[in-house]
Amino acid sequence: MSAPILVGYQPLREDNAPVDFAAACAKATGAPLVVGAVAHGSEVESIGRAALEEEAAEADAKGLEHLRARLEGDGVNAEIRVLHGRSAPHVLHDTAEEIGAGLLVVGSTNRGHAGRVAVGSTAQRLMHGAPCPIAVVPHEWTAGGGVSTVGVAFADSPEGHQALHAAAGVARRLGASLRVLAAAKPHGFGQTHGRGDALTPAVTYEEVGSALRASAERAIEAIADEAGMAIETDASVGDPAEFLIGASKHVDLLVCGSRGYGPRRAVLLGGVTGKVTAEAHCPVIVLARGVEGSLEPLFGESAGATA
Repeated sequence: MSAPILVGYQPLREDNAPVDFAAACAKATGAPLVVGAVAHGSEVESIGRAALEEEAAEADAKGLEHLRARLEGDGVNAEIRVLHGRSAPHVLHDTAEEIGAGLLVVGSTNRGHAGRVAVGSTAQRLMHGAPCPIAVVPHEWTAGGGVSTVGVAFADSPEGHQALHAAAGVARRLGASLRVLAAAKPHGFGQTHGRGDALTPAVTYEEVGSALRASAERAIEAIADEAGMAIETDASVGDPAEFLIGASKHVDLLVCGSRGYGPRRAVLLGGVTGKVTAEAHCPVIVLARGVEGSLEPLFGESAGATA
């Protein structure tokens, strides 16, 4: 059986996107689905509004009853746990560790720009040390026609190769195509006529783009025997975060690696991945570091799908 999927849910926000995405993953993989409903009462208590606890608990109960009925109507069996603690990130982190989650799903905030992750939000705080891969689902996301294209942010690094392997496994399992996305800024490229300074060799956009594409194609060749799906490569010379955010309009799911240092089995954001998760137009899965933090327990060949 696949490792369970844990999705964070706050009834009063009425944000169904993360639950819908988690339910779709559970149906595709046969993984058990656990909805971690963060109790609103513990939040109001923490800011000195204990008198509102009973009213908040009633509102939570109504929201969970509606959620349970909606999931059952969609043919999804889910365990709903009410989580109490000092903060949503803390209780979700602890629950993910407790159940051995293969994926932790959270939504972006609906404050500020629609569907964007606010600094300090549950999603951003969780991703600085989540114990398993984490998916951030934009507020406006809907299931639509499913997942036909999986994108992967590729860099020629251990984390980049891990992301490619994971994305290929997801695409193969879902019957989707794979789009390998590579981008970098040219080092030493001068602002005038492509000339670097006296100490740095000039590097043209063409040279950087060719190197990016060549490294991606070598990595694809390494997984060609196990891939079994259509793969295309898209390389760009420029700001990697902006490139990936733009590409997220044309894929149904984007897989990214963690930054290249820190504890194993923890999601750690770099500058590029942090910006992408905040502004992407599709769900983004960020892997935890090391093979133990891969998507294999969820999308591996041994997992038994129910849909």
